[in-house]
Amino acid sequence: ALVDEHGERQREAGPSTPVEILGLSALPEPGDQLVGVSDSVKAQQIVGFRQLKLREKAMAASSRIKLEDLGRAIAEGEIQELPLVLKGDVQGSVEGLAAQLKKLPQEEIKLRVIRSGAGAITESDVLLAAASNAVVIGFNVRPERKAAEIAERDDVEVRLYTVIYDAVDEMKKAMEGLLEPTIREVRLGSAEVRDTFKISKVGTIAGSFVVDGKVNRNAHVR
Repeated sequence: ALVDEHGERQREAGPSTPVEILGLSALPEPGDQLVGVSDSVKAQQIVGFRQLKLREKAMAASSRIKLEDLGRAIAEGEIQELPLVLKGDVQGSVEGLAAQLKKLPQEEIKLRVIRSGAGAITESDVLLAAASNAVVIGFNVRPERKAAEIAERDDVEVRLYTVIYDAVDEMKKAMEGLLEPTIREVRLGSAEVRDTFKISKVGTIAGSFVVDGKVNRNAHVR
């Protein structure tokens, strides 16, 4: 449904016409297509077909570019352009990061932002990166659980930052072939806290139920 500022339903909304759109399960990105269908089954079929095509493109990509290997790839002429997917906590952060990245010298390789937006790193972000052989950069955001699983499955590089300078500096070092290998977080599983209780000289204990994966003894938690 389309609802105007008076609460009345509308059949259409032209440019610069503010309306509330009902029925979306997630925040759309600027430029996304809005397709009307007759029923939810048809909608699921369209979504499934598009995701299948993205996965096929992802599997067709023989190798994924890693920032650690970017300098070598540039020197050997294997790559002339690096696609990027930028996600941040707010739109201003994303625009600021994109502006700083554009200032980097790009004589030997061009940085191209193929998607940017505010919010957590989603499944569609990772699928797009997989299909485009892109690197995902997150600023003050983390991947959704499904997105993290797909990134690991399809070997998509996801870099997370809390300071814009760190992101730009690492990208600059990667382009110069000076980036050192980083320690990555390996996800074992997740658990749901059902109850908490305190034990003297120990602290607060979280009685938890493992939702998926596994939780090893002495494993780090976040």
